Amino acid sequence: MGERVVLVDRPEPGVAVITLNRPAARNAVGWQTWEELGPAVAGVAADDSCRAVVLTGSGGSFCAGGDVKSSPSRGTGIGAPAARLLVGQRVLEDLLRLPKPVLAAVEGPAMGIGWSLALACDVVVAARDAVFGAPFVLRGLVPDGGAAWFLTRALGRQRASALLLTGGRMTAAEAAAAGLVGQLAEPGAALADAVAMAAAMARGPAEALRLTKGMVRAAHDLPLERFLEVEWLSATLDITGPDAAEGRASFVEKREPDFSAVRDSPL
Repeated sequence: MGERVVLVDRPEPGVAVITLNRPAARNAVGWQTWEELGPAVAGVAADDSCRAVVLTGSGGSFCAGGDVKSSPSRGTGIGAPAARLLVGQRVLEDLLRLPKPVLAAVEGPAMGIGWSLALACDVVVAARDAVFGAPFVLRGLVPDGGAAWFLTRALGRQRASALLLTGGRMTAAEAAAAGLVGQLAEPGAALADAVAMAAAMARGPAEALRLTKGMVRAAHDLPLERFLEVEWLSATLDITGPDAAEGRASFVEKREPDFSAVRDSPL
């Protein structure tokens, strides 16, 4: 392994930015990327001073997909040919389970597994000239990184099939209209806009944010009657905690809430 290809920095209090840093390869994901991204995600998950996370890429690209110039194989067992995918799936699951808001800041292409990484985030902030693509079949491959799951649930079977079976692309505007992008940014400003949003979240109520994130995830998987149970449990947990107490006090006192006093409480 040479220089690090995943960087972590803290541009604002409470905000961690994880950067895929292979600009010459448009941040294509190889073995080293997964082996560094996994610990980076685990690190921000365990750091109580980190309240929100931004995932981005360097050099004007988010991620060009899997690194087709390197082998995805490792070992000799039945899973050896797709061993890199298994490692990537574990990192994606860890990203999905992060108990704090995760934003993707997308400039340029987000292709293949790169699009999957963006879709695993809670909010996608994309430059207006960004492009999203699922070119798997064009390379004789099946969708990976959960792409078929994410896109089918977001777009429905017909639209997902049209995209995945042709290896199609979507502009940032098209992705936003389809509900796959939460906020559009001017070209070159996706990271700054995502960091600003993450900083606002980091100043907010950590426990309420965590519970809200869990409710949004549950809404995908549960029928309404089961979801309402999750809602009740989440409300019960939240209303007895410091976030709700500060929210009530600030309303009564006619001031802006200040959650800094309760940020040291564990997530």
